[in-house]
Amino acid sequence: MGNLAVALLLALTTSCFAKEGKKTGPAAAKPVAVSSAAAGTGLTEYAASTAPLTLELIGLRFAETDGKINTLKASFRQSVRMEGSDVVQTVEGDVQFKKPDLLRLTHKIPEPQTVVSDGTYLWVYRNSTNQVIQSRLETWRKSEPLAQGLLDFGKSADMLSRYDTTLTTVTAPGADGHRLFTLTLTPKLADKRGPDSDFTLTLRASTKDFFPGDATLKVGRAEIRSRFEGVRLNPAIPEEAFKFAPPADADLFKSPEPKK
Repeated sequence: MGNLAVALLLALTTSCFAKEGKKTGPAAAKPVAVSSAAAGTGLTEYAASTAPLTLELIGLRFAETDGKINTLKASFRQSVRMEGSDVVQTVEGDVQFKKPDLLRLTHKIPEPQTVVSDGTYLWVYRNSTNQVIQSRLETWRKSEPLAQGLLDFGKSADMLSRYDTTLTTVTAPGADGHRLFTLTLTPKLADKRGPDSDFTLTLRASTKDFFPGDATLKVGRAEIRSRFEGVRLNPAIPEEAFKFAPPADADLFKSPEPKK
């Protein structure tokens, strides 16, 4: 699972409406029913081992999980802190994903907000202001810093080769025999095109499942920490989850299309 994708997408969408005025009397977003016919499976658990932990082994385990993902569900908690500030913004909600680039993020705290990628467009709906932003997905990817890393779910192993990666720490085995480890990822020199393209992504995982469910992204003055829990692989998710129709009375803002 691409934690860089989620961390960036969540952080960018929380500020999408910062300059827009509020509108009273918002229409309620229609709930999306999620099928319980197949709850999916948990993450693969590996036997404890004292063998040396290497980037090669971690990449292999990441690839094994990537290959099993068709759909994915999880809950998330994210905190955003700006350098020099004691204020921490916290977001909690759920994520649903289907390969290759269908996504639904549902924010529950601090306020309801919905983000949907239908494969062509990226939609952001903020209930409190009844406002919708619509962007062509590929245009948004090209216009946002680090956008080439977004929506790369199921490509965690690729991240280890796409970025400069260091195995930063490995703990001693715990009571269950498993070790915790930390990876630090930074852009390759050839990919750095200005300060907005420079970042440090720290991934934390256990040898129990090799899932980087705790990620910290430092980009510019922002530090964004994301934690994922209750991860389920290949649950049944209705197609409607990845479709979005703006409420009839919502203010719709369309991002400019590139000139042909």
